[in-house]
Amino acid sequence: MRESTAKAPFTPVRLGILLAYFFNGLALSSWMVRLPGIREGLDLSVSDVSLFLSAGAIGTLVMVTFAGAAVMRFGPLLTYQLATGAFVLAYLLLGLSMEVGGLPVLLLANVLHGAAFALTNVPQSILAAANERSVGRTILPQFHAGYSIGSAVGAATGGAAAALGVTVLPQLFGLALVAVIIRTLVARLVRPLALEVRENHLAAAQALPIAKGASLRVWAESQTLLLGVIVFAAALSEGTANNWAALSVVDAFSAPESEGAIALTAFLVAQTVVRLVGGPAIDRLGRLTMLRLSGAVSILGLGVFALAPSLPLAICGMVLWGAGSALNVPIGIALAAADPLRGPAKVAAVTSLSSIANIVGPPAIGALGERIDIRLAMASIIAVIAAAVSASGRAVRSLPRP
Repeated sequence: MRESTAKAPFTPVRLGILLAYFFNGLALSSWMVRLPGIREGLDLSVSDVSLFLSAGAIGTLVMVTFAGAAVMRFGPLLTYQLATGAFVLAYLLLGLSMEVGGLPVLLLANVLHGAAFALTNVPQSILAAANERSVGRTILPQFHAGYSIGSAVGAATGGAAAALGVTVLPQLFGLALVAVIIRTLVARLVRPLALEVRENHLAAAQALPIAKGASLRVWAESQTLLLGVIVFAAALSEGTANNWAALSVVDAFSAPESEGAIALTAFLVAQTVVRLVGGPAIDRLGRLTMLRLSGAVSILGLGVFALAPSLPLAICGMVLWGAGSALNVPIGIALAAADPLRGPAKVAAVTSLSSIANIVGPPAIGALGERIDIRLAMASIIAVIAAAVSASGRAVRSLPRP
């Protein structure tokens, strides 16, 4: 049954999905913004930081092969719960690496974190797309706004902890405890929708043989690949900011760690505002227009940030960059979910590419940053964003509208 398009009730299921996105953003940014402190505590070079991010990429690349199939086989609820355990163990290992084990333990922890990130991103996105279909209007950006709000809160919290002299170890141990509480609550709230999604997939697989193995077949379809380019570019843009903005500001302007956190927070706040108002804009202007406009603003903001001679101007660039990066991931997921038969499989595929971009992209930026200025290395993703803008026309026209 579809909710009213005029006024969709804020159900417990919707609250649970929003809370899932919020906590994902908070958890990731609250410790990623402490990378300067981790680097100093373990005496890491730029290449060591790149290796650390590459470890996360390995975890994601391994898990991304199985995440979509896991959701199709076991359902989104069990997959999400398995990811919770992986996240908690990763946070504990990350914290312990600051005291024992050093870089090897840090790398192992981020392998596990990368795997958990992929394993949680797929079921979360499938549930969000299913909830949007039940509402009957664009609400996916609101969930992503929840992620952005969580990221801003996490970045501010991490920056405040750094300014107050709180070390990384207690912060990560506290994060592990909060993860158990919040993610258990999320699982309870989304359970009705998760079971419905699971039942619908089982029914489709039984009635239509094409649904069997769909999680693998969709990877060969041009529609999935076009959407993948859009989502990959948007996630790469966001991941680059989350992973390198604070460090690049500290290095480029000889700024304290807390000011690096301010720059990242500016990006996340701008992203959040656009996501909060973006749903009606998408419904009014259309997905293609918003995809192209978002890409153009991202390119402009990233260019300003990379070339800014002063910190205030760099922060202005971060604001534009954040605004431009806000809507393309939710639009891509909504387009993937529009397929009535293979929607869940396509959502899993494009979400998997989002996870890959978030984890694989930053190490590549770091490797390039070994040879050129780190901000110019970050600006290299403009080429990927431009490719996504070019692909957006075919992507929108090749899929049915929900």
